[in-house]
Order: sequence, then structure tokens, then C-alpha cells
Amino acid sequence: MTTITKTAVDPQTELQPALFYASAREGMKDFLEAVLDDPEEGVLLPAFIGWSANEGSGVFDPVLNVQARAGFYGLNGDLSVDVEKLIEMLETQKFRVLVVIHYFGRTDPRIAELRELADRHEMLLVEDLAHGFYSSRGEGGAGSFGDMNLFSLHKMFPVSEGGMITYTRADLVTTQQSTRPALAGTILSYNWASIASARRRNFESIAELLRSLPEHGTEFTLLWPELGDGDVPQTLPVRITGDNRDAIYRGMNEAGFGMVSLYHTLIEPVRSGFELENDLSKHIINFPVHQDVAAGALGALVASFQTCLHIK
Repeated sequence: MTTITKTAVDPQTELQPALFYASAREGMKDFLEAVLDDPEEGVLLPAFIGWSANEGSGVFDPVLNVQARAGFYGLNGDLSVDVEKLIEMLETQKFRVLVVIHYFGRTDPRIAELRELADRHEMLLVEDLAHGFYSSRGEGGAGSFGDMNLFSLHKMFPVSEGGMITYTRADLVTTQQSTRPALAGTILSYNWASIASARRRNFESIAELLRSLPEHGTEFTLLWPELGDGDVPQTLPVRITGDNRDAIYRGMNEAGFGMVSLYHTLIEPVRSGFELENDLSKHIINFPVHQDVAAGALGALVASFQTCLHIK
């Protein structure tokens, strides 16, 4: 006889384990130690990965720490995956883990194809959503395809540390354990939908102001002129066409505007052989769009940028 219980009782139905750590890299290391039977099975990453003397590299350091074989694939000029070249690469090389980064919160437009590619080559797919927590909660598809999703909470919330790993396949969780379980309560204490709306609104307002500048198209271009449906930005990336990105960064921060140059220095293994990625790393600057940004300050932000564009 068929019966229906009054409430859900099966703990495995739609289970997607979430583990919390001091940092995303700690969670990534925990994942790699659990799924790599041999370090030579390998991890394949995009060639646009940053490094700094103070922080190292968030997604690459765990690969080094577990001594896994690493490979790198190329990107297009908008930081989307060059799928055709990746397919060619996988015809001759084999890896256990494929990492896809949703840069600055933008969903890679071909993530569904990358899922199919991972299945075809028997790879586990990791979606790096260090910049895409809110995008993964929207309708853009980010976070819907990975076997594991990687989040950097301190980049999305006003907390000093925090990483989260979610698994769409519960069977992949074997030895992994949270080291900061209390972070779950912290992030649940915020209104995610309101934060996402604020970030999208700030992005769109700044983009509109930037497009109105006479220097747009010559001195700088918007890396992504429009937001995708469901995407929530971490920052607004702009490509400076000249060689004065660092001077613009210094000038704007001295004026009190918190610009960043994410990925300003790439990790050593990709500093040769990836000309496009290295060129991008020298020209991208990022505008803040976070939930604390006041709408009334955006005009002054863009005016300062226009002034600093002419610093040589």
C-alpha cells in the first residue's frame, strides 16, 4: 500500500552538504585530499589566477599543498572559457578535477557545455564562486552544474574570514569536515535578495555613468557592458586601454574610493604561454558595487575615475 508521510522524513532527498571553513582554500584542500586517490590524477584550472605576496593564491595554493599535478587552459577576452581550445587540450591530457571560475560574479556563458565536457572525460567539476555567492542564488545558472561549489564568504559578507563548500553529490563527502560551522548562522542572518538587488543596481548605475564619459571606448572599455539575467556582481571590471592602470588605482584610492586590481599579478606557472591572460591582468581595474556603496557617491566615484584616467 502506498503511503505519504505528514512531513519529509528522508534526510537524503535533495541533500547538498554544506561545509564551512576559515577560508575557501581550506575547503578546497579538504576536497582535493578526499577525491584525489593519487596527486598525479591532476587538477585543471583556468590560466587567469591571481597571486599576492600577502595572500598567495586562493584556488591554486590548495593544489600545491596536496602536491597535485596542475594544468591550465586559456580564456577569451571577456574571461569566459575558450571551450574549443579546452576540448583540444583534453584530447591529449587527462585530469580528475576541472575548475571553472565565475569571474567577478558573472556566470560563464558556456557552463552547461563545460558540465557535459566534464562528464565526457570523467572529471569532477568545481565551480569557483568565490565572487559569485549571490549569482548562485539567482537564475543565471551559476552553482547549478558543479559537483562541488566553492565560496569565499568574506568577499560577499562583512566578515573577516570564511569559506563554504557545497556538494551537489553527497557521496563525495567522505573525510571532509567543517572547521567553522558557526559561519552558517552568520550568513543566514543577512537578507541575500536585498544585497543582490543593491549590487546589481550599483553595477548598472556605475556602468551607465561610465558609458556617458567621452573617454569610454578609447581610454577604457567595460569588460561586461551588461549584466546577465540572475548574475550578481562582485565588482564592476573595466579594461584600461593604456598602461596607466596602476596609476589610476593609486589615484582613486588616495581620493577615498576603494578600487581594486584583482588578479594584478598571475601565479608563476601561467606567466608565460598565456599572452592574453597576462595582458588582461595588467589592464583590469574593478569598481566597488557592494551593498554598502551609497547611490549618492556614484557621481563622485566616476568623476574621480575620469580625472585619474589622465594620470600618466
